Amino acid sequence: MPTKRSAIVALVGLNLLLLAALILSTHSPPVANAQGVGAGGNFIAVTCQADLDYDVFYLVDLPSRKLHAFVPARQLDGKLKYVGSRDLEDDFRRGKKGG
Repeated sequence: MPTKRSAIVALVGLNLLLLAALILSTHSPPVANAQGVGAGGNFIAVTCQADLDYDVFYLVDLPSRKLHAFVPARQLDGKLKYVGSRDLEDDFRRGKKGG
């Protein structure tokens, strides 16, 4: 026969379990706003950490299959400097031949 103390501990544990289930069922993760397809659907924008201080901004031009890279300007005025581009079609074609 369970003692009064063990019954109270069991009920408190059950209440905590039910509270956790309630919180987890009502909590929704934050919405991730991704780039939608529309008038500007010919481009994909991606960022990547290049250094501890700054990220690189990549722009993929889907019709021409080119990857363009931009980095922050040295003046730190919020402007981007164009670094160069890669032809993704050529890169993937070379990858198939080598593999």
